Amino acid sequence: MGRCSFLISVFIFSLSAGGFAQTTETKTFKVAGVTRTYIVHVPSGLSNNPPLVLSIHGYNIDGALFRAITQTDKVADREKFIIVYPSALNKSWNITTGGDDLTFLRAIVDTIDVKYHIDRNRVYATGFSMGGFMSFMLGCKYSDVFAAIAPVSGLLPSGTCTLKRPVPMFLKFGTNDVASVSQFMSSVDSWLKLDSCPSTPVVTRPYPSTNPKSKVTRLYYGPCAQGSEVVVDTVQKGTHEWVLNADTNANTNEEVWGFLKNFSLKGTTAIDRQFYSAARDAITASYCSGIVRLQGVGEKCMVRVIDTKGRLVGNAAAAQRQFTFKDKPSGVYVVMVSGNDMPVTLRMVVP
Repeated sequence: MGRCSFLISVFIFSLSAGGFAQTTETKTFKVAGVTRTYIVHVPSGLSNNPPLVLSIHGYNIDGALFRAITQTDKVADREKFIIVYPSALNKSWNITTGGDDLTFLRAIVDTIDVKYHIDRNRVYATGFSMGGFMSFMLGCKYSDVFAAIAPVSGLLPSGTCTLKRPVPMFLKFGTNDVASVSQFMSSVDSWLKLDSCPSTPVVTRPYPSTNPKSKVTRLYYGPCAQGSEVVVDTVQKGTHEWVLNADTNANTNEEVWGFLKNFSLKGTTAIDRQFYSAARDAITASYCSGIVRLQGVGEKCMVRVIDTKGRLVGNAAAAQRQFTFKDKPSGVYVVMVSGNDMPVTLRMVVP
């Protein structure tokens, strides 16, 4: 028997960077002469140009406590995105004008990018309560920076909101929340107009439909302008909380990221999602005795093999369906199949 191994773990976009260990750090910098603070959590094994999520706390808490409450690090570790928990001054955000708070939140994006080279097309904002207000404000003011937003139990602040591009929006709230259902739906109606969405939603009750005990009703509005979408989850008798229990509800972390990850500034989502699904199901490869064999690749695709230092160590036309990869050290390599709209990347272990 020759030494054989299967290619595992299909990824989208790029190879594993492997340059960063998992870290959680508290950082500061000055905005308008005032020291501002945020916590950044960086998972291990990030791909090149990872997504970034700003997770914004509510009134009378700070970024550290919000991080502990939401436990979103677990999702970031699994899904490989950087998450930042900023802290407001005196535990309260400026939801009237945004002021220096918006400057602070916007500056975080540039600061993180300098060190980690994030994917500037996949920057997102979410937040709870007053933090939900702020995520709405970020979408309004920086629609060319934030690919999508996901306010939870937050309202669209009064005032003029103009978008440079339609911004996909996910909103979750409880029917017994601090604000009324009509107040939340007023924010939804305003955003539907901004995104040029259909006024009549597709209703799923209960959501998910596979959980008959769920108290969640999902309203889907779309497709909207430029492939954007608006999704609203209402929780029957739900209160003002960031829900983690998925028994009679839906895990807020999972639903927020499940929505955000579908969108980028370059375009969204229906086409991309279909491609991702097809890629995972169709493209496979195996390694045995120095030969890499491919299945499910297009005739015009090209294949490159990269080592853990980012060096090209092999390439071939995918039309050949196989290529030689002999006399290489044991270890992990990355096989990149390109030629489609989005490249597919596979992790290969050579024994």
